[in-house]
Amino acid sequence: MSALPVQVAYTTGAPSLPPNAASHDVVIRSSNGSTFGENATIVFDLNSAGFIDPASLYIRYKYAFTNLASAELKGTPVYTPFQRLSVFCGSQQLESISQYNQVANMIVNLNYDIAQKYGVQSCFGYKDSTSVPNNEELDGRVLTVNETGSFSAPLPCILSNSEKYLPAFAMPQLRVELGTDTLSNMFKTNVVAVPTGMVLSNVELCYKQIDLGAEVEAMVRASGMTHIKTQSLLNSASLLPAGSVGMASIVYNSRVASIKSAFLLFANSTATSCGEYDSVDITKGNGSVNITIAGKSYPQTPLNTAQNKAGVLQALRGAVGSVFDKTNSMSINSVEFNRIDGDATTVSACGKFIVGIDTEVIDSDYIMSGVSSQNSSITANIQLGTATTDSHNVHLVIAYDALLELDFTSGQANLKM
Repeated sequence: MSALPVQVAYTTGAPSLPPNAASHDVVIRSSNGSTFGENATIVFDLNSAGFIDPASLYIRYKYAFTNLASAELKGTPVYTPFQRLSVFCGSQQLESISQYNQVANMIVNLNYDIAQKYGVQSCFGYKDSTSVPNNEELDGRVLTVNETGSFSAPLPCILSNSEKYLPAFAMPQLRVELGTDTLSNMFKTNVVAVPTGMVLSNVELCYKQIDLGAEVEAMVRASGMTHIKTQSLLNSASLLPAGSVGMASIVYNSRVASIKSAFLLFANSTATSCGEYDSVDITKGNGSVNITIAGKSYPQTPLNTAQNKAGVLQALRGAVGSVFDKTNSMSINSVEFNRIDGDATTVSACGKFIVGIDTEVIDSDYIMSGVSSQNSSITANIQLGTATTDSHNVHLVIAYDALLELDFTSGQANLKM
């Protein structure tokens, strides 16, 4: 059967939007205050109108610190103030990510290369606002005395990861909550005194709202029930004591139906480190790591830091995307990847020894393609040939598929994960 090449397959016309279709840039301000400090909750109630374009969701805010010169803000500065993110749909909690600042910092380092981080330096807050950064200065921020300024960045969450527009007009009220962290967790403590105050103001959640008219909305409502695929991350932690040696098995009770990939972060506890924003090699190049889900090991052959540590980084690339994708380059240099247990680190050269494990059965954007842990726990198996110097919080961050089930008849929403 013959067919025209796509280059000459001309059509007589193209579909058009309804004549009354429109889009609006929506700015949502916090409904529970205008300024926020440490250990506060910032609440955003989204409009119950139109469709939300998930790819347009971002935050912006002004900040003011009470600090001495050269205070060092850890991680990805725009996300560092936010310790928790929660999303609600009516009375149903769809998502809760603890240590959100740590997770967002990992997302940035795994999805942005150095050039991309350089391009967003001004809004993400890297280095400072007075000098040009080199390639090694695209992590953390060094503050001037009593610094003020503004940050802005996309907001990774279960809403922004949706594969289709969200019909806010037919859903229960959507709410996003951000919980702020304490200053002692946000700043490096061994360089200069931790700031004594923080004020976040003009905190706004922004997105594009698409209005397609009453006829299209009626068609959506008439469908009765629909499912929208999305994805998110879940962060759990367990303590590994100092002096650990041999086989350590750490159990996590994270129950989800479709785990796409898993990441292990080994937080540094050395006084001269970046703490939870570090991930260091606790095997000291003399051990191996894998995980067990429902009695099956991933990967089947453990990632061995003694035999081939570079293979751990390649596996991390495989957990994020294709190892053949030249844009899947991340922003982890050799110094950061080779940080080990006991190392002192800096905000611009923190530890980035992140173990990534791909658990997808097939790589698909359309189906629930990961493995299930609903009937079993997840175990991290860490072989330590050398005793650990310090204690470590071992974080398991899992990327999972989820289905947002919307019942337009009853006005209910549920998340299946």
